[in-house]
Amino acid sequence: MLRAVRLAAALLVACVGLVVTVSAPAAADCTCKQAGLEKQIAQADLIFVGTIDRVEAQGNGFLYEITASRAYQGTPERETQVLSAGGRDACGLGELGVGTSYVFFASGTATPYAADACGGTSVANPAKVDKVEGILGAGTAVEPPPPPTAQRTLVEDAAPAGFARAAAPGAAAVLVGLLGLLVVRRLARS
Repeated sequence: MLRAVRLAAALLVACVGLVVTVSAPAAADCTCKQAGLEKQIAQADLIFVGTIDRVEAQGNGFLYEITASRAYQGTPERETQVLSAGGRDACGLGELGVGTSYVFFASGTATPYAADACGGTSVANPAKVDKVEGILGAGTAVEPPPPPTAQRTLVEDAAPAGFARAAAPGAAAVLVGLLGLLVVRRLARS
């Protein structure tokens, strides 16, 4: 009986261990240790609040198309992209929710910028935004680019043709029509 209890306990521990190991999220493989906010700010080239418009899987990671609304560090475009590498030990952001706003701590000088779970990127809740603004200030709004202005293009540099030159083809057509009418009437009388 004691042997059966030991065997059952060992099987229970093995099953629980297997369930925990198999169901652990991919982020559990990430070995980075999140630094304090000041260090995350110092390491980031770009810090901004943006809303996820589209998420596209790329290899083991994800490419996020984002509409930036407020910049605290750097100057992102209104419509920008962030790439988060995935895979084992990559500490990627995972599949972020479309329509959700995040505070991005990104690196790089051009789109797509890079961001990961260790850099400080997280949901843009009021507490996180207040902490960032406490260190970096209120930031600046990221405005959309101005619409293109209308350009007037001249077709020719010369002055338009005079009335006589413009009316000559029409007058010639009228004369040909009248002559044709006279010829047809004469032929009809004969």
